[in-house]
Amino acid sequence: MVKSLTISVQEDLITPPGSSTEARSEESLYTEFAPDIRWIQERVRADHETLPAALRDVARYYLTQRIRVLHDRDPTCSAHHLSPRPIPYLAFWFARAFGLKDAQVRRLLGLSLVYVCLSASPRDDLLDGSGFAPHQQTYLARWFWEKYFLVLKKLFPTDSPIWYVLSRSTADWGSGERWALCQNRHETANPLSANFLRNASTYLVALIFPTLAGVAFLSNQPNKVSTIRRFVCYYCMGWRILDDFRDWQDDRLEANIDGSSILSFLRVQAGIPSSMPLTRELAVSLLSDQAVVGQIYSAMAGFFLAARREAESIPAAYVTRLIDQQLLGHKVELAQMAAEKAKFRNCIAQLLEAENGIKKRVANKNSRGKRAWKDSR
Repeated sequence: MVKSLTISVQEDLITPPGSSTEARSEESLYTEFAPDIRWIQERVRADHETLPAALRDVARYYLTQRIRVLHDRDPTCSAHHLSPRPIPYLAFWFARAFGLKDAQVRRLLGLSLVYVCLSASPRDDLLDGSGFAPHQQTYLARWFWEKYFLVLKKLFPTDSPIWYVLSRSTADWGSGERWALCQNRHETANPLSANFLRNASTYLVALIFPTLAGVAFLSNQPNKVSTIRRFVCYYCMGWRILDDFRDWQDDRLEANIDGSSILSFLRVQAGIPSSMPLTRELAVSLLSDQAVVGQIYSAMAGFFLAARREAESIPAAYVTRLIDQQLLGHKVELAQMAAEKAKFRNCIAQLLEAENGIKKRVANKNSRGKRAWKDSR
């Protein structure tokens, strides 16, 4: 499951890779929406204060540590700059692409994404066995969902097709959870395939699609809903690989029960059935293989490129820029990993060469000692 999303004003969202043109271009995706972000934060903070005192600490955990709406971390210690979490910015970018100029509408769309992701987080924890406060988590999952539903009610009339979309998405969410709980019973030929990832990312699509479809309905362009859905499906498949790759050390290695595409893929590479444990040492060894990592990045890039084609057909310029920056970042990562691996091999070669030199010197010294001993006799 997704472990964390990041929401903040631009300077808190992403650590730029440097004072380069790429960094400034990346920042520009977020800066103009800073007032919208502050509005959402104020709204969520006010809603949080209405909760009973017994629930506020648990709620604050989700608001600051998981779906980081009100995070209190150091702005200089941001999320990985190559892995932006585009919540709630997707709502802003699509609103811009579809010509929705009303700031209040744009902000409510963003707020809906925030609340639906908040509702999923405690629900995911309970399914994953992380029920540190099960009663509070159960209540908060419903409470966040209610807030999401109330935002949609402000945006759409009762006869809007959004309610059909929401109903279908809610059913899909349940199907995705059922698959995640049961899929370990079956061996998977290719965990990086579209079939596996379509199932693994079903709940992500269910979270994001209704809001973005709502953008098309609000702009009287319902003919674009199918394109939006294809975009969301492709993007979430790529996002699922990315999220699983970033979080594989936090996922459970003992059995393939959480639908992690990365752990499932490593098991296939090692020939280990899902019923057997995957040791951390073996996982690290496999991920040190450039060919294995290359397959992961190639699959992720393929889904992001498919999503980009759909976004370009809308056209949604901000979204295509985001994907371009991600793809460029992933190429840089691969190059850095290859360089680090070459450096590691060189270090090992130097250590072995030094060890061989020491052995030769010791052997020569022993040989001289033996000759001296023989000469003394």
